[in-house]
Amino acid sequence: MPEYKYEGVDKQGKRVKGQLNAASEGDLRVLLRGQGVRPIRIAGVSLVQRDLGSIFGGSKNITKEEVLHFTRQLQVLLGSGVPLVQSLDILADQASSASLRSLCQGVKNRVSEGAFLWESLSAYEKSFPRLYLALVRAGESSGSLDQMLKRLSAYLEDADRLRKMLKAAMMYPAIVISIGIAVISAMLIFVIPKFEELIKGSGGTLPGPTQFVIDMSHFLGSYGIYLAVFLGVGGFILMKFFESPEGRIFRDRALFKAPLFGPLMLKGGTARFTRTLGTLLASGVSLLDAIDICRQTIDNAVLEEAVGKVRTEIEQGKSLSVVFMKLDIFPKMAIQMMAVGENTGQLDKMLEKVADFYEAEVEALVGGLTKLIEPFILVFLGGTVGGMMIAMYLPIFKMGDSIK
Repeated sequence: MPEYKYEGVDKQGKRVKGQLNAASEGDLRVLLRGQGVRPIRIAGVSLVQRDLGSIFGGSKNITKEEVLHFTRQLQVLLGSGVPLVQSLDILADQASSASLRSLCQGVKNRVSEGAFLWESLSAYEKSFPRLYLALVRAGESSGSLDQMLKRLSAYLEDADRLRKMLKAAMMYPAIVISIGIAVISAMLIFVIPKFEELIKGSGGTLPGPTQFVIDMSHFLGSYGIYLAVFLGVGGFILMKFFESPEGRIFRDRALFKAPLFGPLMLKGGTARFTRTLGTLLASGVSLLDAIDICRQTIDNAVLEEAVGKVRTEIEQGKSLSVVFMKLDIFPKMAIQMMAVGENTGQLDKMLEKVADFYEAEVEALVGGLTKLIEPFILVFLGGTVGGMMIAMYLPIFKMGDSIK
């Protein structure tokens, strides 16, 4: 739908403005009057304005935390017997950001016109992924939307907790090492030259370690800016490469083969996949559709490629556990539990148990990884800084021996 900017006056006489999606300018005027707003000026938003808005913060996409809060609050309101339109109106009034308020108003307008909730949410596909829409649609079809939203809230909470654990495991070493490199660079640029003036004033030849540290200081002092620009441009190019399909596959395959992070990524991906698949199956979504949705939400190129091979063989009548056993990607214990679930007719419940198990494994791995990496980082930083200081004090020790 086209997007329009508007300015108007509400019932209290206050001037209001915002952006809404509508089929036409006339439809937008009807929507605004239904909200008690008398439009004064309406203008269409061009594609260029939308793109610039998304770049500079004008996008109406809401964060994952806001999606979780929206889902939880909507479930509580519906479970308390509040009608859907009124619930959306309440959420719009209580929204913590302009983006969430605009989204709630847009969804409420579409629902008021007779659209289903999942159809109204699909207009904001960047905020609500296909998994979310599928579960809401299943809840509306079965007449148990509040229960489905409760299940969806639990799923989003589990997914958010898992994502934060994996992010913490990846970010902690990077942040500590970056700070260490910054400290070492600052010493080479600002501290070592002071020592150099003192040492060279005494005359004599410099020991090899001292000369090496001084040469490094000169190099950073002369070419530090160029090196920073080179690293910045290289990091930007690398980031863009990792956003491409080929780059994602290269990055995820490298992480899977990494000695410390490989098991962590595999178990995290297994937990995310089984949690998503189990939630979809328990909500009445067919197995093939659930696999398609999982492939789009698993957020790992290696596992996406593996899951993409599953659909064809399942269409041929093969069981899920047999197909995954051939792929040799997921842990064997997870596949064995899938087989038990298929044999007992409780695949969705068994997948939930698999997800719980591997989320606990990820949590334990993250804690152990942090404790394992900390000593190595401290030894590296302490050894580097201490070695630099010893190298700079060697000539002073030599001078003392000469005086004796």
